[in-house]
Amino acid sequence: MGILRLRKEMDLYANLRPALVFDPLVEASTLKDEVVRGLDLMIVRELTGGIYFGEPRGVETLPDGTRRGFDTEVYSAPEIERVSRVAFELARRRDNRVHSVEKANVMESGKFWRDEVTALHAADYTDVALEHMYADNCAMQLVRRPKQFDVIVTSNLFGDLLSDCAAMLTGSLGMLPSASPRPVRRGRKPQGALRTRARVSARHRRPESGQSVGGASQLHDDAALFVRRGRRRRPHRGGRSGRAGGGLAHRRHHAGRDDGSFDRCHGRCRPRRARRARRLSTPKGVRTMGYRVAVAGATGNVGRQLLAVLAERNFPADEIIPLASRASAGKEVSFGDDITLRCTISPNSTSPASIWACSPPGSAVSKVHAPRAAAQGCVVIDNTSQFRMDEDVPLVVPEVNGETIAGYDARNIIANPNCSTIQMVMALKPLHDHARIKRIVVSTYQSTSGAGKQAMDELFDHTRAIYMNAREEPRAFAKTIAFNVVPQIGAFDTDGSTGEEAKMVRETQRILDPEILVSATCVRVPTFIGHAEAVNVEFHDPIDEEEARELLSAAPGVEVIDRPFDGGYATPVDCVGEDATFVSRIRRDPTVANGLCLWIVSDNLRKGAALNAVQIAEDLIANHLVPA
Repeated sequence: MGILRLRKEMDLYANLRPALVFDPLVEASTLKDEVVRGLDLMIVRELTGGIYFGEPRGVETLPDGTRRGFDTEVYSAPEIERVSRVAFELARRRDNRVHSVEKANVMESGKFWRDEVTALHAADYTDVALEHMYADNCAMQLVRRPKQFDVIVTSNLFGDLLSDCAAMLTGSLGMLPSASPRPVRRGRKPQGALRTRARVSARHRRPESGQSVGGASQLHDDAALFVRRGRRRRPHRGGRSGRAGGGLAHRRHHAGRDDGSFDRCHGRCRPRRARRARRLSTPKGVRTMGYRVAVAGATGNVGRQLLAVLAERNFPADEIIPLASRASAGKEVSFGDDITLRCTISPNSTSPASIWACSPPGSAVSKVHAPRAAAQGCVVIDNTSQFRMDEDVPLVVPEVNGETIAGYDARNIIANPNCSTIQMVMALKPLHDHARIKRIVVSTYQSTSGAGKQAMDELFDHTRAIYMNAREEPRAFAKTIAFNVVPQIGAFDTDGSTGEEAKMVRETQRILDPEILVSATCVRVPTFIGHAEAVNVEFHDPIDEEEARELLSAAPGVEVIDRPFDGGYATPVDCVGEDATFVSRIRRDPTVANGLCLWIVSDNLRKGAALNAVQIAEDLIANHLVPA
């Protein structure tokens, strides 16, 4: 009861409970290796309301002498809103997915919780994928498929149960750190509570990605730092000040003023120049190279992923410039776990960016702006289809044909292939080098995120409408997407193929071999993130399943998950947030000589777009560019 009182009086309304499984400790878990390896989820537990604080409560004796105990589950709309904001803000800095957990099927407070979270999502967080789940199902899913979760937000009681369940996924309750930030005072907006978030809320890179990761003690330190920062402002200590940007810049801001403002402000004024200087913080021991990176379309699905990947991989940039349309100018986007950037319409033309990562909503935007940026000396990495078939523009998947980056200087533009093409050629390149591909027949199962944020919103809205016995007309798709599949991605051509199918044919031939015959059928399916492909390949030379597994297991960026039992394969849900392209169901095709069948899945926003672009940029600066 003392702990409950401390939480209530300190208003520690949100409890953050991350569960991460590190490779060296995966054996500590009681679950199978493949179930928990790489697990990284965050549970946001409401901490000062619900059944632990509801009234009336107690034990009483009834007139017939029977004793009974009772507690009351009570939540107000503001209580649900503020803890849900914490979850949505955290999700924006992670994999952009939230599961809201309650018992709306049997509890009135659960229905109310679901309604309030849904309303907040529709009002302020439509860019975040939201799913509702019953608490009992969530407990089951945590031990069945825990990696489907990114951020879970739930009530006090259910959070108490689920967070301990999640702790055991990591092998021990003692390995699960916790942080309970106080709300930010001094008139700041409610969502500002996460501006001083702990590093513990960020996605920690795992050893296989090439970046070291701290141990459990580091996470506990981060959680403590989170609480300390939320409780007080630090005075100036000279040098770089955590609150005022550069301490020297802050002193200049107060130069010539003898009114004591420097001592009183404690950095709250945060001069404009200092804020700009803090845009990027260079990790200790990392030497910056003078590159300025502009990210066009920064508020879109791919743009946000680009910023996340740049931060995760410690990209050597002195400045990141998020660009957006006039409608989105001024919006804030996250870069890493403790930096927030404000979108602008265009970078300073007198000091052009070194690299322009272009992910606008359509090729028409790239057609106009990419050549302009290239003419200023920028190298443009374009994620649209505008330049992919131009012979003087390299079309690059670094693990497949990275050597073609050298031809970038013809127009200062490099094209990022279509997301479905990238994951397919990642898997087929090592096989083609070994046995030469003759013919490919591919059917894709592509998520709604490939069509943008509005398409993801439409899937959510249409699914909800079906459960509410309402009707929603399709907007982003030609047919209803909820509980349906739509065999059309892009406009139809005269031969009956769609734009997406034509891209896969032409781009695969350009990247692998123009002699390969390709037949594609592209289908949109009702998933949020992750593309899947069923691929039938006919080779010129003999190749069997075991050879294919060995070749794919050794290929960079490819992971083989191929076990002949229930669940021994990868699905789109499994690949979300992962950098690898996963290959499963490798088997011989008995209908043709030298034939194989493959199942390929990949996160279309990461390897299918953002990660591939960043890898191109990394190769570019490592082998071709000089520091700006």
